[in-house]
Amino acid sequence: MAIENSGIAPHHYATLPVDAERSARVSGLDGRPVRLWDRVSLRWQILSAFFIATLLAGIVAAVVTVYDARRAAELEIAASMRLAERVVVEAIGHAPSGGTGSTVLANLARELDGLRHVRVLVTGDGGGMASLLPSEDNERQEETVSAPAWFTSLVRVNDVRREMRIGLSGHQIGSVVLIGHAGDEIAEVWKDSKNLAAVALALNAGVAAILYVALGRVLRPLINLGEGLEKLERGQFQYRLARSTIPELANVAGRFNALADRLAAAKAENSRLTTRLITVQDDERHHIATELHDEIGPCLFGLKANIASLDQFADDLPPASADRMRERAATLGDITDKIQMLNRRLLNRVRPMALGHVPLTDLVTGLVADFERLNTSTGISLALGVVAHSYGDSIDLTVYRCLQEGITNAKRHGEARTIAVELDEIPVENGLSRDASSAVLHLSIRDDGHGFAVETPWGFGLTGMEERVRALGGTLAIVGLSQRGTTLTITIPFDKSRVQTASKARGRQGTNK
Repeated sequence: MAIENSGIAPHHYATLPVDAERSARVSGLDGRPVRLWDRVSLRWQILSAFFIATLLAGIVAAVVTVYDARRAAELEIAASMRLAERVVVEAIGHAPSGGTGSTVLANLARELDGLRHVRVLVTGDGGGMASLLPSEDNERQEETVSAPAWFTSLVRVNDVRREMRIGLSGHQIGSVVLIGHAGDEIAEVWKDSKNLAAVALALNAGVAAILYVALGRVLRPLINLGEGLEKLERGQFQYRLARSTIPELANVAGRFNALADRLAAAKAENSRLTTRLITVQDDERHHIATELHDEIGPCLFGLKANIASLDQFADDLPPASADRMRERAATLGDITDKIQMLNRRLLNRVRPMALGHVPLTDLVTGLVADFERLNTSTGISLALGVVAHSYGDSIDLTVYRCLQEGITNAKRHGEARTIAVELDEIPVENGLSRDASSAVLHLSIRDDGHGFAVETPWGFGLTGMEERVRALGGTLAIVGLSQRGTTLTITIPFDKSRVQTASKARGRQGTNK
């Protein structure tokens, strides 16, 4: 087995297995697809409701404006027509008796000058019709410039036509045709509506901007609350919410922080109890291993010595009896060897005897070498970074057991042909700096086997590994891709000040089979 110096960079592999049930609840209720509205944030839901309400209010305002414009135009035309009729009657009544028809019409034009919404046409004795005021072409041009055709068609006020005969000195000199037209009234309504719409649009834009900023400030504590709950779900109980200036949200933040304190305390208590349990288990294992080694071992040695003495006694017996004794002695020797082998296997399963006596790197290297010797069809590579001589019995035993279980599962369940193992220390980063006194021990096991399905239930081996790692404050993550292998990542925190002198063991061991 060759070991090379190498400075390897640790690899981080997220993540924990996905909670399919929780994902289903988030993606939809009872399997129903989530509507687009449900995907929009609360801020934009409120703003969308405001925009919809504003649009509906604008539509209602437009309908009311058109209705009022039509009523106002009809009333204005009726009033203008009554005024024009009165002006014509008074103008004809005050006309001089000796005047001519052209003089009367000229006086009539002066009297009607200034009337709005009325077009006046006059017919002479010959029946010809001429515009007295105002010009129809000029009015159409003014209407076209002032109000669009679609708005005029929406208001839709019909012209009012009335004809008045004009007589002078008992003789009829022609007729005056009064046509009430709402073009200029509609143009005024359009102008006012356009200005009002511009003001309303500007105000709504301002209100929307204010709402956007205000909702962002109001809803930010809720977003922080969601992030905090997600961190609590991940077990980050040290996260705290800042106190909000809004009384209701400040109360929620206070309750959240109190909940985080209780969860952190419960986690610390559980960790303490679990650590104590593991410590007791390790002590008991150590005691059992000592008993197996110190008590059963000498007994087995004495038994083998006595079996050897029986072989010597057989020399003094008759040949037939000697053969039977030697046969029984050989059988006892075989049984003793099996018991001794079983005792060694039990010792290794309960607690490796080398634990605490050799560096952790040697313990890991020996485990990998034994695995290679027993599994010649699988190639395994071991990359060691900066690893201390020992991190204490609990951490050393956890690393040993996790590595043992990991490579066994890769071979047994994944049928892997190659396995890559990495072990290294990783400094803990606090903010922008690295804490020199805190670090984590990083163990990674990657294989090219069948992969690990998320829905696959964990066996006793993985469950035991996860419990030991969690009791030490660490994490265990498994990432499996179908037909693309599995990655097992374990991180265990430790305090450098409590670690034995590190043997800066750097090396890489590999075999190609």
